Amino acid sequence: MQIFATFEYSQFLEIVITELEANGITGIYAVPLDLRKKEPRLLDSIHRADGMSFIDKGMILAFMFATVGASKGFVWTWGPVIWGLIGALVGFLTGVLISGIIYFAKRHRNQSQIKKGRKGEVVLVVTCKEEQASLVADILWDHKAIGLAKTK
Repeated sequence: MQIFATFEYSQFLEIVITELEANGITGIYAVPLDLRKKEPRLLDSIHRADGMSFIDKGMILAFMFATVGASKGFVWTWGPVIWGLIGALVGFLTGVLISGIIYFAKRHRNQSQIKKGRKGEVVLVVTCKEEQASLVADILWDHKAIGLAKTK
């Protein structure tokens, strides 16, 4: 039986490996994962998206500002159509600007966390007998495993 577990690279991983070896389990394989070296792309393509959108807030604010501009346009000089279009443009640009500020603030915060020594994760593969599986799982969970999976 194989048990897969993920850990942050820390002293807990070393303690787990030592404790597993002390309990007679020798089939232990640890694989460190590399951290991302390149920044993700700013704009997504049609085939690859990360869920971050720059125009969602812009569209919502464009609708809201266009509604206000069109309603006030009945009183103002240029009329409701022109003021509705101006409101939509101002709202869209405001929303895109807000999304951009939020994106760059998050990116700056993430970069500073990586520079502060963010550690990668390690995948630990333990091969054991079925009767040892519950012992191995308990040891892994007790030492702060992020996730766990079992296969036969």
